[in-house]
Amino acid sequence: MQDATTTRHDAPISLLRNRNFILLWCAYAISAMGDHLSELAILKTQNAASAAVDVTPLTARMAFMLFLPFFLLGPVAGLVADRFPRRAIMIATDVARCLVMFGFATLIGWMQDWGRWGPFLPLLLVGTFAALFSPARSALLPTLIRPGQLVRANALISGLGIIATMISLAISGYLADRYAPVIAFRLDAATYLLSAVILLFLIAPPQPLAGSAKPPAGPAAALVDGFRYVRCHKRVIELLAIAALVWFCGPLVNSVIPAVVRDVYDGSYQDMGFYRVYLGAGFIAGSVIMALLAHALRSEIAMTWGLLGISLGIGTFAMSVFLPFAPTTLARIGAVGIVIAGMCAVAVMASFNALLQRIVANRYRGRVFGVKDLCCTGALLTATGMLGIPAWTNVDRWVGYILLGVSVVTFVAGMVTMRVRLRRGPFGPELAFWENLNEFVVRFWYRLERVGRPTLPREGPVIVTANHTCPADPLFLHAAAPYRPLAFMIATEYSSLPVIRYMVRLVSCIPVKRDGRDTAATKQAMRYLKEGRALGIFIEGRIVTPGDAPDLKDGVAMLALKTGATVIPAHISGIKYYDALLRGLMARHRARVRFGPPVDLRDLTRGGGGRDNLKLATQRIYDAILALAPANKTGPARPTGSGGTKMNR
Repeated sequence: MQDATTTRHDAPISLLRNRNFILLWCAYAISAMGDHLSELAILKTQNAASAAVDVTPLTARMAFMLFLPFFLLGPVAGLVADRFPRRAIMIATDVARCLVMFGFATLIGWMQDWGRWGPFLPLLLVGTFAALFSPARSALLPTLIRPGQLVRANALISGLGIIATMISLAISGYLADRYAPVIAFRLDAATYLLSAVILLFLIAPPQPLAGSAKPPAGPAAALVDGFRYVRCHKRVIELLAIAALVWFCGPLVNSVIPAVVRDVYDGSYQDMGFYRVYLGAGFIAGSVIMALLAHALRSEIAMTWGLLGISLGIGTFAMSVFLPFAPTTLARIGAVGIVIAGMCAVAVMASFNALLQRIVANRYRGRVFGVKDLCCTGALLTATGMLGIPAWTNVDRWVGYILLGVSVVTFVAGMVTMRVRLRRGPFGPELAFWENLNEFVVRFWYRLERVGRPTLPREGPVIVTANHTCPADPLFLHAAAPYRPLAFMIATEYSSLPVIRYMVRLVSCIPVKRDGRDTAATKQAMRYLKEGRALGIFIEGRIVTPGDAPDLKDGVAMLALKTGATVIPAHISGIKYYDALLRGLMARHRARVRFGPPVDLRDLTRGGGGRDNLKLATQRIYDAILALAPANKTGPARPTGSGGTKMNR
């Protein structure tokens, strides 16, 4: 079994200067072109352009036969990749696919009369060798590059694979419109041969083979243990169900595309290929968007909105079947829907992989992903089998309803995941929705990062107090401590504004008069703390202009000494100061929040909260806040103290 000792720590720092990676990258892209170059040529052998032929079952049968070996041989292919040299496996499977495709027209001719599935049986051979190629490539990659380059390397390989697929589908349509199918089959064979030649120049490090060390348990026992792990983890089962749903719906949509293009858009073989290209363009756009939003968007949220986006995209595609417009207009509507669906499908699957990698224990991760492949391929075979196995007649008349069904199913799945996520969090559904939205906004727009871990206790009375830098500071603290809602003390005039009034009620904020003598607000704050709630107060009382001496408020110290609440200091940095409140709220910052350990005030409680003790406690709390400032940040001028609990601006 390959381990970390086989990783190339001496590989070049830049991937694009790593000769072996470039060779593997190019070989995979060319091989990916070969996987799709002859699709429309196969349909042409079945006269799929004729309106008298149901093209949807034909497309489904192609996908079924190509992916069936992945379902049947997945574990065996992984074992082969561990027992034999991976580069040799890849070369051998490329050569084998080259030979199969070179004689593909002959094979179809031999099997043409073997029933409805006969013309597609040769794809079993192509799929078998592809199933052996895939794990060998995945296992070889880490041995050619540095460990820290894995994420980027996989992204580059996936991106180039999608681009290669788009190009091959466009070429496939062009060839099917103008030449006999044998031309596409021979060109397909050439791509596999070129991939094998490129791999000949790749230098792979020595590979420790499976069986060289005695495993802790037999293969059968380890496999059963992996299935048991999945069965006992509810979240893993939920994620696998979502992945299987996407892999079930995707082939249904892919199978009906040729029928929609031919019958609704009056398109040709080349147009059928272009709509697969649109789907690939959506995949690429989704990958770019996910890369840009990865820091701000939680995987659980991306998965929910991705499912809803798939529903929107497929629903738009379905509407193009029913709307009474010209074919060119309907074609544009359908293209938009396909692109949206592709973008959102990437969001769902990327989020799924990230979540599964995060929640599954490392020692079970490989087996769990093996179960994931089994579930996903099984869902794909079920979808394509439903369309391709029964002897349907006039299936193409129902493609619009098939698309509407997919749209409804993915919408329901998105709403279910949203409901489960909102109910599973520490807040109620309404507050959880706005907390999630706030977290996305502050991480994306204000580029918020939390330095270190939050130190708030998960229960009991607590006061979070921080310096005040801009109007968005409460949003930063809310997002930085996502497991406890904070009820802030807010100036009365702001609590009456339309939008803010709703949020004040939702988070149970406490309006405070600016005169500093609001006893009602003080009593309400004390009641909150005695109920074990968390309260947010800015000890400076207002947004402090850089260089000015803050006029510290003793309210934090008074509440802490009287209620015994834990005081958690926090420091906010990376904020640009603006005199105008709205400009400070709308500006892009690079916000950083750092929480500190609880401030020890036990020695000051013996004085009963007298004036001197309040001053000492206030200064101690503020010193704890300043101690959290970045090393290169110049602290404010020495503060002056006064009483009160008001929070200005």
